[in-house]
Parts: sequence; C-alpha cells; structure tokens
Amino acid sequence: MTMVDGAVTTERQSTPGHWQKPRRLSDGGSGSSGGIKLAGAGLVATLLVVLLLWWAAARQPQVAVPNLVGMSQVKAEALLNGVGLKVRATYDQVAGQEAGTVLRTDPSAGQSLDQGGGVSLTLASPAPAVTPSPAVQTSAAPEPQAAPENPAAQQPAPVVVPPAARVPAPVVAPAPVVVPPPVVVPPPVVVVPPPVVEPPPGPALRQVPDVVGFDQNRAGRVLAQDRLRVGSVVEEESNQSSGTVLRTDPRAGTAVWPNSTVDLVVAKSRQVAVPNVVGVKKAAAERVLVNNGLRIGSVIEEESDQPSGTVLRTNPGVGVKVRSGSTVNLVIAKSPATTKPPATTTPPAKTEPSATTKPPAKTEP
Repeated sequence: MTMVDGAVTTERQSTPGHWQKPRRLSDGGSGSSGGIKLAGAGLVATLLVVLLLWWAAARQPQVAVPNLVGMSQVKAEALLNGVGLKVRATYDQVAGQEAGTVLRTDPSAGQSLDQGGGVSLTLASPAPAVTPSPAVQTSAAPEPQAAPENPAAQQPAPVVVPPAARVPAPVVAPAPVVVPPPVVVPPPVVVVPPPVVEPPPGPALRQVPDVVGFDQNRAGRVLAQDRLRVGSVVEEESNQSSGTVLRTDPRAGTAVWPNSTVDLVVAKSRQVAVPNVVGVKKAAAERVLVNNGLRIGSVIEEESDQPSGTVLRTNPGVGVKVRSGSTVNLVIAKSPATTKPPATTTPPAKTEPSATTKPPAKTEP
C-alpha cells in the first residue's frame, strides 16, 4: 500500500457521512417535469386563444360614424341602424334649437367603429321657465298697542296740590311727524343663459338610387339629381340593349356622402359572325341564323341552275361580325323561266311586172 492509498483510506474512514453515491437525474424529479409540461401546454393554449381573438377583431368590419348634428332623434337613430351602428345612450342639454335635435355625438363624425358599435347622442331640450322672485315686502307697520282693559286701574291716582302752590303746566310742542322714506324694491334679476352657438350641420348622407335597367344617359341624370356623379363606365357583353345599366358600385340603397362617384357597368352587344349557309335550303338557313342570335331580313329570288330555294349568298357576307340581333338578307335560287324559240317568218313573194304595165317615162332634165 502506498502513501496515497493510505491517505485516501484514512479520509474515507474519517468522513463516512460525506461519502455518498452520486445521484442520477433519472432517480428523482419526475413530478417537477410533469408540472413543466402542463405549464407549457397551458401557455400554448393561452397563445392560441389570444391569436383567435386578435384574428376575429381584425376581421370585424369598420364603419365611419356619419354626421348627425342637426338631425332629429328619430332620423339619427334610423341612419345609425342603416350603417350598422347602435345608439348607446342619449343625453339632454339646454340649447336654442328644437327639442330632440342632435347637438353632438360621441364618437364624433368621421371616426371609425366596429360594426355593431354604439354612438352616444346629445339632444337639445327646451330651456326651463324662469320664475321671477317675489317682490320684497314692505316693512310692516308697527302694531297698535292694545288698550288696557281697566283704564282706572292702570292710571295713577291724581296728586292734589294746594291752590297757592299750583304752577301752570308748560306748553309742550307736539313732536314732529317723521315720515319714513319709501322702500325701493329692486326688480328681480333674471339670469338669461348665453346662447349656444352650434356649427351648421354638415351634409347629410343620401342613398344611391336604383338605376339598373336605365340607359347610361338617363342613369347619369338621375344620379345628378341626387347630387352624385358618374364614376367609371365599364362595358360588359349582355343580351340587354347596348348602353343599358347592368349594376352599380356602390349598390342601390347604400348610404354615401354628396358628390360621391358611382361606377356603372353597362351592356355591350355581343358580336356574332354570320354563319355559312350558302348551298343550304332556305328553311334550314333560317334556323341556323336564329340559333346564332340573328334575324332574317329580306329574301330575294334569283334565277340559277341551283335547286330552287337554295341560298346563293348572304348580306352581310359569310364570316362578317355583326351585333347580336342584326338582320341578314338572303338571296335564294329559283328555276330559270322556259324560253320559246322565235317564230320563223316567210319573206314576201316577189311580184313580176305585168306585160301591160308600161315603165314610167323618163323625164328629161
């Protein structure tokens, strides 16, 4: 045994309590790891709920609060319901306007709210009647003193003075009558509230008129009467007449501000190529033209060696593009008329001069 081994043996024997087997991570702590997993699952669920709520709030459409100042309460509530908002509360305030008129809104006009949000209305109420304060009563006059019930008992006994000692009583002047000044009652102070200056009401919203089915010019006049303007005009092929309004953007009934633009989608006639019906019988050619959205125009017969009733040509010609519903003229064949041979005429017979006939006499120059 070396000196190092002996030292290690001595140390192990002297400190038996500190020499222990090292603990492995798998021997304990199973409960703590399960708690960590549950906490992590709860955190993930919370994050999912927050993301779903944020996504739902982001998808909720926004609506601009219309200008309701100056409207009556009934019209304002109807307009709010029309744009998808609700009346949250109403408050009364004294104003110099007709009772029930909207003075202001909270939120104010132009701010955006979620569809279904509420708007508070402040309505005008009539001013309270001013009751004049009662006039100040004049000072009460002094109450007269009550006369004694027994005058003799109340008066002292007269003093008898001998005649020699009598002295004439002095003449006492009457006391001056003091007239109190009249009491001046000030008029009652009537406090008149200052007039409430409200800004003039802004332009009211208006609905887009229904112009579907109108021609483009008439639709423009109807929109101008409602203080609206025609925006972009897009043509779209349709069976309707050319220029007929098929739809509008915004749609009819939508509330918009004055001078807003309304886009129109108008009908455009479809272009159809004249089908090839040359060499076809008239009845079959008419069916082909009608199936292609065309109509039969004039039918002219022309002598030809083709069978009678066969289409020789069309006007417009084959392959020409025309609007749907246009007319196509037909030229059809008819049998040629039978011609008779010309009649032969015999030349007139020559007459021989008779013997008795003398030749005319020659005249001398």
